[in-house]
Amino acid sequence: MQISYGPEPTSHGELLLPDGPGPFPVVMLIHGGCWLAQLGAMEDYRTMAELLRGGGIATWNIEYRRVGHDGGGWPGTFLDLGKALDHIGVLGRDHPLDISRTIALGHSSGGHFAAWLAIRDQLPQSSDIKGEPKVSLAGTVLADAFIDPRVMDSTGLDGALFCGEPVLARLLGAEPDAAIERLAEISPLNWLPWGIPQHYVISSRRYPVTPGRPLADGRTTMAMPDYPALAREAGDECALSVIEDAGHFDFIEAPASDAFIASHQAVLQMVDRITKSSG
Repeated sequence: MQISYGPEPTSHGELLLPDGPGPFPVVMLIHGGCWLAQLGAMEDYRTMAELLRGGGIATWNIEYRRVGHDGGGWPGTFLDLGKALDHIGVLGRDHPLDISRTIALGHSSGGHFAAWLAIRDQLPQSSDIKGEPKVSLAGTVLADAFIDPRVMDSTGLDGALFCGEPVLARLLGAEPDAAIERLAEISPLNWLPWGIPQHYVISSRRYPVTPGRPLADGRTTMAMPDYPALAREAGDECALSVIEDAGHFDFIEAPASDAFIASHQAVLQMVDRITKSSG
């Protein structure tokens, strides 16, 4: 069922409920697309949503404003993401959802947003993008995602921008060098530890190694931090699954692929871990 969580044309999501009485853990699905309005859509995650529903997990597959949408970028995109997460609490009034077992699964730039939701509660009250958090994540699964937002304006071996056009300044509403505080607020690595379990599922084509190398088939030459290592050093629990030679869209479009299966299994494992820890 499609449900609105706000007044914008993009402020809606699809709620799928398993059969049975519940209460069910719920996974918020966040598609990617370089933060751009013309790329990605919640349809990308419908196959995963159906698979999770069949396994007894409710899904909240969301749409949201992005760069290029009216009001997208700063602060609209982040306020939408927060409202979508908080709306799970509203959905729980009429549907058998276990809000305490809410996790986020995000692919690509949607993985960056899932990571951002994990740190939203830590932002200062003065933040333009924090909103008034009512629901917090119990865990997060990040699928083939770069967690450092600066990658979006990095260049590849051919000199082309990672996303084909500059997007970071448009997301921030200002040039990054002139918006240091804003950049810090959308940089989840600045806020470690996040205080919740994480699972990083990523292609060997994108995972950083030492010494550094061009990643994502040469689309970026930016030196990437080893996010799982940083998370663990900070005290977080962070599982890692590196899928050899996986294509970027295998994680979301190819149900028979190792990448898709690993993403699905990571969610099941996360739900199981949270269920056991809460029991």
